Amino acid sequence: MIRLAHFSDPHVLSPRVVAPHHLLNKRWLGGANLLLRRRRHHRVEIFQRLLDAIKALDVDHTLCTGDMVNLALETEFERAAKMIQAAFKPDQLTIVPGNHDRYVAAARGAFERHFGAYLPQDIPKSDGVWGYPVVRLLDGVCLIGLCSAVPRGLLSAAGLIGEGQLEAMKALINHPSAQARFRIVMLHHPVMEGEAKRELEDAAALEAALRAAPPELVVHGHNHRFMRQALPEAGVPVLQVASASYTSAKGEAEFNVYEIDDGALRVIRWRHDPIARRFEPIP
Repeated sequence: MIRLAHFSDPHVLSPRVVAPHHLLNKRWLGGANLLLRRRRHHRVEIFQRLLDAIKALDVDHTLCTGDMVNLALETEFERAAKMIQAAFKPDQLTIVPGNHDRYVAAARGAFERHFGAYLPQDIPKSDGVWGYPVVRLLDGVCLIGLCSAVPRGLLSAAGLIGEGQLEAMKALINHPSAQARFRIVMLHHPVMEGEAKRELEDAAALEAALRAAPPELVVHGHNHRFMRQALPEAGVPVLQVASASYTSAKGEAEFNVYEIDDGALRVIRWRHDPIARRFEPIP
């Protein structure tokens, strides 16, 4: 049996006061939201408890589907990278960016600079040039990580994958090294419509590509709550994980554990208990 942990959307905040000149773009709106709401609900100490809980479980590998930071500030990336590096060796975690990791155009490349060790290319591209999708080959599992994060204007959190990534994804799913494994496609934005916004511009094209080359599982984050769906026709499970740092009357932080045994999938949700200050499995 293979055990994988999956977390998303910790939204690690800057430990220092933000300089005014850093807010002369879309960040001013995010900064206002941060002061009014996010700072209360996304807690770094809860994310640290999540990392400690995953380490204690000694899973085979961990997946992160983005939004490591909030405003894509350098101080946020530094803090988040320090936490990740203390918890995981490069071969223990695979990560893809979320829209907050590329919040503004000025932050382009910052995510890859800080988390490059966790962006593997175990099946090299034919042109030899690094790029998304990232690929991780594990014993019995193949992880294919898409980047749906692009800088957007005010009030937009929309994602876009692009035709090049979709074609590469299909080729990777059908690659001989992947076909012998349980194939998991991971990205930040939701694939399908549900209770919350999908916000992926080429979601229909992604669905079509997944039906043409179906993996065994698709996982994502973005909406900060758990959801289980299935891809129409293909029947592929699509799992959304809750936020890794959230706390409010509406819910608490979670992470998922996926147990894969001879192709069969079992999902176990772990939720933060604010009274006990630890993560516990949901019965």
